[in-house]
Order: sequence, then C-alpha cells, then structure tokens
Amino acid sequence: MIEAKIAGIPDLREALRGIVPKLRVRALANALRAGARVVQKAARNATPIINPGALAVRKGYRKPGTVQKAISVRTSKAARRAGDVGVFVNVRPAKQGNRGAKNPNDPFYWRFIEFGTKPRRKGERSQSIVRGRLKTRRHRKNTGATKAYKFLQRGADMLPAALGVFLAKIGPAIEKLNRPKAPAP
Repeated sequence: MIEAKIAGIPDLREALRGIVPKLRVRALANALRAGARVVQKAARNATPIINPGALAVRKGYRKPGTVQKAISVRTSKAARRAGDVGVFVNVRPAKQGNRGAKNPNDPFYWRFIEFGTKPRRKGERSQSIVRGRLKTRRHRKNTGATKAYKFLQRGADMLPAALGVFLAKIGPAIEKLNRPKAPAP
C-alpha cells in the first residue's frame, strides 16, 4: 500500500479550523479527489491493453481495456470511520454477482498484470488455499512467467504532482468558504 500524508502545513490547518465541519470535509475531499485523478490518469496510461486478436478476446472471456477502465478514485471508508478524509486509487472489482474468470467485465486478473507471475516447471507443485484447505497441484507442462507491468506503481510515482494539484485546489476552496456571506437585501 502506498500512502501520502500532508504534514507541516500549519496555515492550512488553521484555515480549516475556521470552517464548518461538513463544508471542510467536502472541500478536502474534492481537493484530494482532484489530486488522486492525476495518479489515476498516470496508472491508466501505464496499463497494458490486451490484444484484440488474443484467444481470450475472441472467445469472449476478456474485453480490451477492462482493467484500464476499472482504475478508479474511491473514498476511504477506513479514513471516514477514523474521522478523517481520505481517497485512494485502485482497481475496482466487479460487482458481487458479476465476478468470475469468464466474465469479460471482471478485472480480477489485474494482480497478474501488476505483479507478474512466477514460471513453473513441468512436475513442479504449486500450493494454494481453497476454502480454508491447502491444495497442491502438479503442472503438466512448462508455464512461462509473465512480466510485471507495475502500472499502479507508475501512478504512485505521480504523487508529488498530485500534491501540487491538491494544494492548488484547496487554497481557493478555503478562501471561498471563509469569505463572509453578503447579507440578503
């Protein structure tokens, strides 16, 4: 998990203290989302897209751009429970009823693209846990490794630029919220 925290900005904190909590949360969330969209855009640009002529596409198991479209900016429930404001960028899974390897809209395989896979030799055993039980499997043929593309890491490399966007958005939002309202005529 990659996390960025803003620290050492006492003027920002002082300005935020004078704002109504509901508006403060909205202003912070909007500025954080704007910064996170920079990371999202970089991650989407670095995501490889499956070849339209690939066998899985021809059989209807995959659609080009599924992982790329699933990269999203979401609100952090953990931060909200702690009383903070937070957003994160990750690959949004398919809805509960639509998950599965044969669903072309499920980007479950993003992990294989991000982290790559290990090669297996003929006769080598692999282990996995299925329904709480350790399961071993022998490989009948050589399976090659897949390269790790690290598209989310490339998005995270844009965090300094995202911080700049956040600071550019939060300043005007705070000024607008701190401005006294004109009395009604």
